[in-house]
Amino acid sequence: MIRLLLYVTLLNGFQGPSETNLTNHPSNDRYASYSPDGSQILFESNRSGDWDLYVMNTDGTMVRQITRDSSEDRRPSWHPNGDEILFESNRSGKFQLYTANLFNDKVKAIQIPVAKTEPIFAHYSPDGFSIAYSEKFQGDSSRLVIIDLLGKVKVELADYGFRSFYPRWSPDSKKILFFSRHETGNQDDEIYTIYIDGTGKKRLTNWPKHNFCPSWSPNGMQIAYAQSMEGSRPEIHIMQADGSNAKRITFNDDGDTLPNWSPDGTKLLVTAYRNGNYEIVEMLIPSR
Repeated sequence: MIRLLLYVTLLNGFQGPSETNLTNHPSNDRYASYSPDGSQILFESNRSGDWDLYVMNTDGTMVRQITRDSSEDRRPSWHPNGDEILFESNRSGKFQLYTANLFNDKVKAIQIPVAKTEPIFAHYSPDGFSIAYSEKFQGDSSRLVIIDLLGKVKVELADYGFRSFYPRWSPDSKKILFFSRHETGNQDDEIYTIYIDGTGKKRLTNWPKHNFCPSWSPNGMQIAYAQSMEGSRPEIHIMQADGSNAKRITFNDDGDTLPNWSPDGTKLLVTAYRNGNYEIVEMLIPSR
């Protein structure tokens, strides 16, 4: 049953958003994103006893399980054509990247020729011909990598000796959005952009604690992201693409994270902690 929660808050010129709980399950539902045409929602859930991938209608109905492996299938994202998804799984004994065809649920591995690292937070480029992901090393460090569809490394960027996670392509494919701890002594996450050739890095946030999980708006003019102080649950903020005019838009004691925009730019999907577990919540973008 879908629970509709409506509330209005006014702070810093923003009116608080309307919320719709799209999932209501005793297990955890996370990492949701709209299909490119806006007709479906992809997410991960441990409702089957381990982490698998699911799709559902945008009103939360017709939930369909995509993967059924006993391993951990995590952090899915869409191919721009809407027919295929990209995800990470440890079904081979370590995490690697896989694709799944939504018509027949056929799963295929992407063979990355780097044996000592694990990929995380992978996303297709807007044209569907490249993939950006974080290459996770031992300890608390990672770098950003761009590969082609055969797994061949095209660009290695943002290798700073500290963790740099969550690459997201700009709508025009010219930049990568990510968060990193490389300028904070590994103490807190800040959000950056960088051109795909590794030049022009720009820091967008400067907060004493964590700014993370950024997401471009479809027109590339805004960025939604999560922010939290140490020991507190995160809330969603929106800023301009240059880092200016940052505004907090959620005010929930339980916390909200992992924002993703709808294709028309009017809504966000977030992973929200509600009633003791994570649920998928849709929020209308508040007016100024």
